[in-house]
Amino acid sequence: MYSLQVGLSGGTVPAGRFLERTDNAIRSALLTDFRALQDLPVLAMPEVGDDGFEQVAHIGTVTSVKPDGRGHRFSFVRNPKFPPIPLTTIQDLEGELAIGEWGLRRTHWAVKDVDLFEVLLAHQAGAQTSSNYGPSAAVQFPADTPRDPRLVAVMMPFTASFDVVYETIQEAVADAGLSCVRADNIWEHHHVMGDVLSILWRSQVVVADLTGKNANVFYEAGLAHALPRPTILLTQDPADVPFDLQSIRYLRYGLGTGDRATLRRQLTERLTTLVNQASA
Repeated sequence: MYSLQVGLSGGTVPAGRFLERTDNAIRSALLTDFRALQDLPVLAMPEVGDDGFEQVAHIGTVTSVKPDGRGHRFSFVRNPKFPPIPLTTIQDLEGELAIGEWGLRRTHWAVKDVDLFEVLLAHQAGAQTSSNYGPSAAVQFPADTPRDPRLVAVMMPFTASFDVVYETIQEAVADAGLSCVRADNIWEHHHVMGDVLSILWRSQVVVADLTGKNANVFYEAGLAHALPRPTILLTQDPADVPFDLQSIRYLRYGLGTGDRATLRRQLTERLTTLVNQASA
């Protein structure tokens, strides 16, 4: 699922426009738990044809949603990792994104039961040129590069607090007779997404740590599923697993010595199983 915000740049969305054109079951669930909206990627854009704003969409997240008497106040945080998307591209994808022409010309906030990143990825993969996204997005999957049957791609936050987790993952990968890499360990492209797409394409298995609800990791996990690549999900807190992924089994871990030893063993077992299945 994803949030669609049209004609909103933060502030307040009128009560009658909040969760407009949203499936009734989804709407009812979200009205009882606004925090769930913070787990969803957001596609934010001006109304099509509104000359007062640049006609591009942005991907980001919301950090808070609160009733304020007139409607619902929220804060949108753009993710700078993703380049602006021309509204002409969104118009081309309105069917796949479940928006519809009317939805692009009316200020409202909707939630769509669609995988936003899978749609955008399919569009990018099918594009013959990079002109739809501009020079900053002239990065694509290196389809002419062979896959590495021993490579594990690790997608996780790059902050220092995760270094000990990555060390445990490296140990588990080595125990399984494999090797691993994450995007901050290589520099092959000017654009970081070039390195991410390269790792995902070449990998046999992907490990994605969802701890902290990191938007970049969510996006990368979406890319891995869309390719598809066998993906092992990790988290320190089950509450960090977004709604769309809760039906997929994951490994929960802690940071204590014993907890990390358990993660190492469980991850080694899962990696071994997936590699054996691929080679069968």
